[in-house]
Amino acid sequence: MANELGRERMAETANVLGIAAVETPAEAVTRGFFPEVWNASNPRTANALAPARSTIVTGKQLTLYDSGVIGMGQGGAGSDDAVSNGPIAAAPANLEGKLMKPKIEADIPPQMFAQVLTREQARAIREIMSTVTEEPGGTGGVVRAKLAGTGITTGGKTGTADRDGVQVYNADGTKKTVKKRKRNEAGEWVDYFEPVKTTRWDGWFLTIAPLENPQVAIAVVVEDIGENAYGGTTAAPIAADVILKAMQLGLLGDQYRPKVQPTAPKRKR
Repeated sequence: MANELGRERMAETANVLGIAAVETPAEAVTRGFFPEVWNASNPRTANALAPARSTIVTGKQLTLYDSGVIGMGQGGAGSDDAVSNGPIAAAPANLEGKLMKPKIEADIPPQMFAQVLTREQARAIREIMSTVTEEPGGTGGVVRAKLAGTGITTGGKTGTADRDGVQVYNADGTKKTVKKRKRNEAGEWVDYFEPVKTTRWDGWFLTIAPLENPQVAIAVVVEDIGENAYGGTTAAPIAADVILKAMQLGLLGDQYRPKVQPTAPKRKR
């Protein structure tokens, strides 16, 4: 599908979603921070909490294989985080296809980042997301199981991603290194220490609930899950617990509001 769309359209859509489309893998790891993602009252607040810029490689040098792998979220040194993915999940969830900026302060008005979908496209994506969690065999079926009896239906997307070049640390928190030798400018052999790095597997899950009129959009990432685990078995159960908590707090609409609201314990005199 990524190859059918072509790198130009992949890049265009990524940029609208706040993901920087770059030419080379080297550029993908040097894009700095992205304070513009936040809906904040002033630039200083946004800068203080700015996440690293999410990136995707869409350059001319890509082979069709590279483009296909990048299209499913792997390869190319691209990177992403939960701060970016939460609003992306919320775009089809808010019914109008608007990518909203997450707030840092709760008492400021909503602010849109970009109009990314039509209402019809948003509805179609919600229906596709529902197959992940609500249909038999969906990779996010654990969510339906955990929400059984609540009447809440959801939509979701699971993901399992490898992250190359992750620094390995010793038990005491220091960076793990390996001793090597090389010749200096004078031709003499000298010792140096090179950081030990590895590939890490992360589990991902995005979800929206309740599906008919979403009130929450959730992005969960569980780092270093190992090669034999998946986002559907690691991150999805956490997202389901967050939905259950939102229901208990009365955040999913009147239909799902608990009949008895929790009350604070009385203080003893």
